[in-house]
Amino acid sequence: MLVLRIILLVIVFLIGFVIFCPFSIELEYMDEVKLKVGYIFPIFKILPQKEKPEKKKPEKEKKTKEKKKNPVLEFTKKQGLEGIIELLKEITAILLKLADTIRRHLVMKTRLDLLVVGSDPADTAMKFGYACSAIYPLLSLIDRHTRLKRHEEYIDAGFEAKKTQVRFILKAHIMPVFVLTGAVGALIGGIRILKKIKQ
Repeated sequence: MLVLRIILLVIVFLIGFVIFCPFSIELEYMDEVKLKVGYIFPIFKILPQKEKPEKKKPEKEKKTKEKKKNPVLEFTKKQGLEGIIELLKEITAILLKLADTIRRHLVMKTRLDLLVVGSDPADTAMKFGYACSAIYPLLSLIDRHTRLKRHEEYIDAGFEAKKTQVRFILKAHIMPVFVLTGAVGALIGGIRILKKIKQ
């Protein structure tokens, strides 16, 4: 009986350890999307994926291959600043939907560096105003729905710069026991965004 109790206690301890150890996500966007996930201690790099080394082939069989296009960069070029902001809104909506279930347990840190550049000074000023009017309410919305420890935003108009520059960093962690119910919905939303980027 004593051995059985010890085994049961060990099993309960292991289950508790697994579901209450924090699960962390680090998302960074700057020309490309970098995604890392961690559980307990290790951090696993999900994006960008490493290209598999090509196997050596005889000279006759070698063919010139086009360099793979970065879907995020292609999406940014096509959609411009408005597309990037809409994408951030969609990502935020997914996170907030997840946060509605786990609001009191999700801890987030964000940082946004945005240099807005238009075709001329007037266009730059207009785009800068649009970016501020869209992003600040978005950050306020995040504040109301999460236990946000810290967020930093630096938005500026680049009248002398050549192109818009965006850097967005998000770090979040939560106990697995609180994330199970909202994980499926967030996964479906993430797949939908990835499909949109690749179109």
